Amino acid sequence: MAVAIGVVQRALILLPLFAALAGCAATRPSPYVVANDAADASRVARLERLGQEVAASLDHASDVRFATSSRDGFGAWSWPDGRIRVSRRLVDLLDDDELRAALAHEVGHLIDGGHVAGGPLALSGSSGKAGLEQRADLVGCRLLRARGAPAGALPRMLRRVAEQLESASEPDDPDPAQLRLRAAAADAPCAAS
Repeated sequence: MAVAIGVVQRALILLPLFAALAGCAATRPSPYVVANDAADASRVARLERLGQEVAASLDHASDVRFATSSRDGFGAWSWPDGRIRVSRRLVDLLDDDELRAALAHEVGHLIDGGHVAGGPLALSGSSGKAGLEQRADLVGCRLLRARGAPAGALPRMLRRVAEQLESASEPDDPDPAQLRLRAAAADAPCAAS
């Protein structure tokens, strides 16, 4: 009994500390990724700003949540529950229009039905999923145009990532040749008004 009272007393003493910590947590840019430093906080804020621009026209835009991924390399991934994660390297590589295009592609997966086969869908796709990736590219172009953003940024983004990967790539990175093929396939549809 005395032990239980001691535990309760310590909990009451620590309660203001927990409340203060909860207040700090509420000011973080994302509930899913804790920023490790100011650069990461800036990345998350940029993703959320651009992502909300892309998703603004969706019926359930608030269900789509953007944050950085702890994965190395270049990539972006979406899950059927609305989570979209982007690698820090990709965020740092792309300008705002290109990053908006990468996010529109991932939102395209969600619109196209949230297709998942054993895990999140990657920016690069994999063998047997080329149709899914191309559909997400086209939906992404439509989303960009609907928001008044340059849809041509999507094939440009794919080419930029391919160029970067040709000089230095990680084991989990997309295939540059596949990205170039997708960019070529997206050129005409993304350029159409």
